Amino acid sequence: MTNRQSNIIFYAVISLIMSALLINMFAPEVIQQATDSKEQITIRKSLQEGEYQTALANYETLVNSELENNKNTIELANLYEEIAQVQRQLGNNVEENNYYLKSLAIKKSLKKIDIFSLAKTYYQLGIIAEQSEQLNQAQNYFEKALTTRLGVIVDLKEEDLGMFDGMQQSRLQYQRLNNEGTIANYLKLANIHKLKEQQAIAKEYYDKALAASILTFGEDDKRTLDLKNNGL
Repeated sequence: MTNRQSNIIFYAVISLIMSALLINMFAPEVIQQATDSKEQITIRKSLQEGEYQTALANYETLVNSELENNKNTIELANLYEEIAQVQRQLGNNVEENNYYLKSLAIKKSLKKIDIFSLAKTYYQLGIIAEQSEQLNQAQNYFEKALTTRLGVIVDLKEEDLGMFDGMQQSRLQYQRLNNEGTIANYLKLANIHKLKEQQAIAKEYYDKALAASILTFGEDDKRTLDLKNNGL
């Protein structure tokens, strides 16, 4: 092979890699569609057309395939949560709850799990309990969602951290405390305590939500203003 031919092959490969990166950056759905299984393609189409039973049948195939290979994986947990969302569309609250519980059991068994993913599952279970007027259960799930989301908050003044570690820890704590998910969690707990006629506790959570909204979105943002205007 001549140097010219080698150069042509090298630049062709580079071109393909760059093209794939650009497609993944600006049109990730193209990559996703290319790697989706037959069942995933059918599920996506079925959900778009409102054919939920067809989607559930294909989900069952994917679940069985996952169970044959590995029992507890994040992929299986995610499948259970997607099924839960379909059950919600069908109005099957009991089944929706059951699938979120299956997902939760898997996530809790994994050695490594994204805390925001775990918090999201607790949050969804809280919503189901709230809608069923099971206020104590809802409060329990929302509290678990919040503590999972926030993690262990380190008192940086007492910790002997280097400057870089201190900055990283401070940034992580700020992100956990001041984001849309945490604000929603505070508001859910505020509402639960309001329904339980525990006004003082409800106000504490509302104040935390408002403070986080100001830092996250800004004081003049519509979401913060709506929060101020609506109150408890």
